[in-house]
Amino acid sequence: MMVRKLHGHSTNFIANSILEKFEVAPIAVRLNEAYTAIALAYGNTKAVVSSYHTSQNLIQALRPGASPLEQLPYFTPAVANAAEAERARTHLTIQEFMEIPEAQRKARVVDSGLLSQAQYSTAMSVASRIPVLNIDKAFFKVVGERFVTPSSLVQFVLKCRFIPPGATNVPEVNSKDLLDIDPDEGDIAAMTGRKNDRSGEKPIQPPLTHAPYYARDHAPKWYVFLADSKQGRIAVPPQPISVFDKPILDESGRPTFNVQTVKMQFGAPPQAGSYTFVMHVVCDSYIGMDTKMEVTLVVEDASKAEEVEEEGEISEPDEGTFSSSLGCSRWHG
Repeated sequence: MMVRKLHGHSTNFIANSILEKFEVAPIAVRLNEAYTAIALAYGNTKAVVSSYHTSQNLIQALRPGASPLEQLPYFTPAVANAAEAERARTHLTIQEFMEIPEAQRKARVVDSGLLSQAQYSTAMSVASRIPVLNIDKAFFKVVGERFVTPSSLVQFVLKCRFIPPGATNVPEVNSKDLLDIDPDEGDIAAMTGRKNDRSGEKPIQPPLTHAPYYARDHAPKWYVFLADSKQGRIAVPPQPISVFDKPILDESGRPTFNVQTVKMQFGAPPQAGSYTFVMHVVCDSYIGMDTKMEVTLVVEDASKAEEVEEEGEISEPDEGTFSSSLGCSRWHG
């Protein structure tokens, strides 16, 4: 009788331990979100980026510094090391691994006996379905104006596509899709980049995150923000992106490569000049898929805009592109 009771307590203890283990990651993610909010209040770029990377590690159940390839099924540290051909300093991302010819990939992990053909096929199938946000164009604009003027309400516009790792036959982007036509006057939803808020249009959500060790369904989210690289501080706070305006997959589950439009708004600096930022696009769910590049905002003197208005010129707003120039000024207010 005593043995049965002890056995019963032991079984309950094990069951509770397993349940608690499943609960750890979601709780840790919520705690990390609280830390992110604190980091944002201080505006330190490194702390905010680190919090997003911690989210990636928690959701993927990987230790800091682990190979991104370990996000794939059956890719243990040993398999990832072989797949990377024992690179000394840096890890391969899933995108980089999928760019390697298949014969070489298989030689590293299948022919070596680390993975079976079936395991390799499963891993490659998962890799080919991960939504990687690729930036095709980024620019600043003011709705209805040709130039950005001091203290105006600026839109930072991203034109991007989901291109999974190893995707083939990716079509060339249509140049018309890279334009951002001003919406009708009074269309607040379109002006703010929230097209899906309008009636009759349903927001498009990306596929759920592949995270087999995370005990929740989790939809990936992307954070877009601008940072001042000289001061190491955030200039324009993160804009969370969780829904998109066009289908990401077709009815058969294949990528559409549709050009998506993402927008964030902020007030322009009060002085004319060129302001260079580091743009960050960070996913909270996948490791090794961040985007980081420099973009330059050109603020023209208000007198220049007045001259154009007096001349009665009507044209599309200038769309600034990526710039490799260095230096950045930060403003307050």
